[in-house]
Formats: sequence, C-alpha cells, structure tokens
Amino acid sequence: MACVSFVVVAFLAACSGAPDAGDVQPLLETQVRASLENAQSAMRALGGESGVEFMRAMGAPNPDDIHIENVEILESRELEHQDYELQLRYDIVAGDNRKVETTTVRVNEGDNGWRLLPD
Repeated sequence: MACVSFVVVAFLAACSGAPDAGDVQPLLETQVRASLENAQSAMRALGGESGVEFMRAMGAPNPDDIHIENVEILESRELEHQDYELQLRYDIVAGDNRKVETTTVRVNEGDNGWRLLPD
C-alpha cells in the first residue's frame, strides 16, 4: 500500500504544472549571460574592444564564466494562461565571486519547455 501511495504522490507532483528550481536555473543563467553580453556589445559599440577590456579590468567576467547555483523558489503563484510568477533566490557565481540575488520572474511552459516572460 505504501508503494501505491508513493506512486500516486509522485504522479500528482509531476502533474502540478508549476516549474521547479531545476527548470528555472538554466533560464536564469541564460538571462544573466545575455545581459552581460548586451553590456559588452554596447561597450564595444562605444569604445571598440578597449571598451570590453575596460569592463573586464573593472571586474566584469566573461559571460561563459557565469553560473547560477542554489536556485530556491520562495513563492510560486499561478496566473492566467498557465503562467507562473515566481519569487526566487539564487547565487550568481563567476570564479571565486558569489552574489546572492532575489528576484521575481514570470514563466510559462511552451512546446520546447519553460521560458521566461518579459516584464
């Protein structure tokens, strides 16, 4: 009987619809890396490669060196059209540097998986 209960609980959890931390982590990592790439592109447009070198001299990491870890969903709320609003806490890690962030995002699940929605 315990085995049947476990299967039912696992099935219901899988059907809950809300994303979990593992679904959100790669979305955040892509977003943070894209933001840094956009900043580097703007600096490159203004000052050429020396603009990007200046950013790096000021401590900006290479976008590929950024990782998101320890994603925690603090609050999850279902909205219209199966969109979810998530309050998150996570670590941005670049080399030996670690910064804890808290933010709220909106996500929904499409044919290719979860995606962040614009503000």
